[in-house]
Amino acid sequence: MNLDIERSRREGFKFGAKLVRGAYMYLERQRAADLKFPSPVWQSLEETHANYNRVCHDEGAEVMIASHNQKSIERAVSLMHELGVEPQQSGIYFGQLLGMADHLTFILGRNGYRAYKYVPFGPVGDVLPYLIRRAQENSDIMTGVSREKGMIAAEIWRRVKEATGLGKALPSTEKAASAAENRTVHVN
Repeated sequence: MNLDIERSRREGFKFGAKLVRGAYMYLERQRAADLKFPSPVWQSLEETHANYNRVCHDEGAEVMIASHNQKSIERAVSLMHELGVEPQQSGIYFGQLLGMADHLTFILGRNGYRAYKYVPFGPVGDVLPYLIRRAQENSDIMTGVSREKGMIAAEIWRRVKEATGLGKALPSTEKAASAAENRTVHVN
């Protein structure tokens, strides 16, 4: 990617990329082995994360951070803040598959970041393997389901209070809403 960015600078065009984290890890490893090539993907999840996070930081490029990983998104947002990069004036976008990490997309959008959802479409036989790969490669997301449920409950309660003018919530509901809010993505 560094070579592509350097070429774009040399030749005077904007480099754009959609960054993904191991989109076809298993298939790529198998294909490389079959063709007797070295594996084109990192050997460990830690190496994958480190490289992904390193690549996300380059000036002068338009980048879509296509990640369901909360830590990577928080790192990108933090770096944007440190560098004084305004969410709406930058070439930085965030994207997630519809139905995965919706809480991240919601919070990014609510805070002015360019956040998008994508929906794969086509014949079921083509789409299903893709969705299965996403689920396998993002299995750690399932641990966040209870957090999302709490955040949804807190948001529903906030909207009910706002719409009805209700005062303080019942103690048990307020406690649950507060706990859910404490588990949200922090965007400065």
